[in-house]
Amino acid sequence: FAAGLLFGLGSVFFLIFNGLIIGAVSGHLTEIGYGQTFWSFVVGHGAFELTAIALAGAAGLQLGWALISPGRLTRGESLRLAAHKSVQLLCGVMVFLLIAAFIEAYWSSTTVIAAWVKYLVGAVLWLLVAAYLIFAGRTQHAPE
Repeated sequence: FAAGLLFGLGSVFFLIFNGLIIGAVSGHLTEIGYGQTFWSFVVGHGAFELTAIALAGAAGLQLGWALISPGRLTRGESLRLAAHKSVQLLCGVMVFLLIAAFIEAYWSSTTVIAAWVKYLVGAVLWLLVAAYLIFAGRTQHAPE
């Protein structure tokens, strides 16, 4: 997030870096035969954790864009406004990471639950995260 102050380049770097690392680890573990173990572990908390990573990157990019294109505002004013929005976004990121941590600690790590159940729950959690991002915060308009 804070690396976004480098005109967004830090956020871009860390988003790409995280994507490469996550992709490399998941690809490697799947290739050597640990795919079932890895994916059943990750699928539950992945919806919240991966979304949080992307949203934190977006908050950093918002800071960088405020410095690159302040519009009619001074760079300081533009950065202040962007920081206010970014901090609000980061509050959501913290909630998502907290949820991911609890799921990872108490659901993902258990071996008692069958993998297909974990996949099913993971799919439902992805749908819930997507629905939240699509519908949360929208105001309802009164019928005309």
